[in-house]
Amino acid sequence: MKVDGQTKIDLFQEIMPIVMQYLAANFADDALIADDIIEFFALSIASVIQNDTNLTTPQLQRKGVEAAGKHIAHWVRLLKLDHEHRGAALLAMTIGAVASDETKQ
Repeated sequence: MKVDGQTKIDLFQEIMPIVMQYLAANFADDALIADDIIEFFALSIASVIQNDTNLTTPQLQRKGVEAAGKHIAHWVRLLKLDHEHRGAALLAMTIGAVASDETKQ
């Protein structure tokens, strides 16, 4: 990987609220559900895999999908440990569901 994990987390914290707001705006009652968010990012991952010129066969594309799954599993493990350490999930902190240490002071 060329971009470090913290940089990816920082970008996540910038774009995730925007993605969630945009998706929620398409519902009359702003009832955004996890499946809609997951579907959006699945579309994003699929478009990257489909556009990768190194993945020219269905078998290679399947390997790309498997690699994406491994990345997801890796982040799930890291975020679980982080949640246990901080006492709050990254998504909850990102969307403001949990006050940060700075806002508690």
